[in-house]
Amino acid sequence: MSTAAVTPQPAGNQAVRALLSRVTRDQGPEFEQTLVWANTTQLSTPTSLRTDRKVKFIDLHIRARITNAAAPPTFQTGPSLLGTPLYRLVQQFTIRGQHFRYGAQSPLQMRGETAAEYMALLYPNWAPTFSVSVNGGALVKSGALSNAANATNDIDVTLPIPLFPPDISPADQVFHSLHGPDWAGNLYMDVQTADPTALGATLAQIANGSTLTAFGSAAGLGSIDILTERPLVTKEYMAKIKPAILFRVQNFQQPTATVSGTSGTGLKLADLTVGKDTTRIFLKAGVQLTPTTGGVVCYTSLSDQIVTRTFFSMDNRNLRFQNSNADGVLQDYLGRTYGRTIPAGYRVIDFASSTGNGSANPKAAFSSSKLTAARKFEIDGDVTAAANQISEVVQEMLLGRPQLLG
Repeated sequence: MSTAAVTPQPAGNQAVRALLSRVTRDQGPEFEQTLVWANTTQLSTPTSLRTDRKVKFIDLHIRARITNAAAPPTFQTGPSLLGTPLYRLVQQFTIRGQHFRYGAQSPLQMRGETAAEYMALLYPNWAPTFSVSVNGGALVKSGALSNAANATNDIDVTLPIPLFPPDISPADQVFHSLHGPDWAGNLYMDVQTADPTALGATLAQIANGSTLTAFGSAAGLGSIDILTERPLVTKEYMAKIKPAILFRVQNFQQPTATVSGTSGTGLKLADLTVGKDTTRIFLKAGVQLTPTTGGVVCYTSLSDQIVTRTFFSMDNRNLRFQNSNADGVLQDYLGRTYGRTIPAGYRVIDFASSTGNGSANPKAAFSSSKLTAARKFEIDGDVTAAANQISEVVQEMLLGRPQLLG
């Protein structure tokens, strides 16, 4: 007897989801565009970044030479999480574009150093990737800048920027990465640069008119290469994913105004955005580096004594009870959550992660998408204010819930 042929049935959404969690892998960094260095300038990509595929990471790769003058500087050592001040050269980066459903959006806006610290906190096995060559010698991984007179410092720095909540599972990452076709031909990046005063130098202590020249040369200009890391998902499967959009946006003015000018308990540090679900709230506080060129803002040190109780509230009601001076317990909790010691100056209120080795759960994000602008959603703290103190708040959010389309 002959056996009738069996026609395969199309895979359902659960089968597709299971397949995507297993067959997708990252392509690795792919070059996009180069920005030519100019001190204290907003550099912008002249054309759109490629939007044919999904994007998981955007990498900024800085290569330049800093040449000391005859009266040399004493460069800062940088925050303990990074071991270098070089990430301060990116004062701010912005990803912006026109989303086909939500219109004009700027999903990412952060300072370079803060973005690197954020990575270091949530990826405890990641070591900041930078190298320094002094006087044309070999590139030294995690090397220090030379303070010697007339020395040359060739720098090679990589800043990875995740476009999904950093510690979610690989199976979830593809559903939360930036979906290029939703921004077709309209995805741009701006990079606001600093100058060597961000590193602790004065302009007079840097040769070549304080300019960052080309890597390995006293001529030309430094560069910032923009690269993307994209998961390999076929167009057939990619079209089935309706993703969430990740937002990671910084507020600098409000927190700084509070910690530099107002002491008290339960003070508002920053208004928080509503209309999107909140995965994390990141707070950083310290003392400003001076003197720097106007518009260049950096920390010379970080402190736990500026904000000693950090919490979020809604309509003037504390939504997570903490007694006074409780941030030491919060930092211990974060250490168990991220698997690392939390240095002074950092606070994270995390809604998606839990203690242990498991991945974060983006579905557990705080449902601030259900709030209206009439609600007072904010991050508060007990503050000891003083002149020259600065602070910033970064709110990480998700717009929409991922779905598999039929």
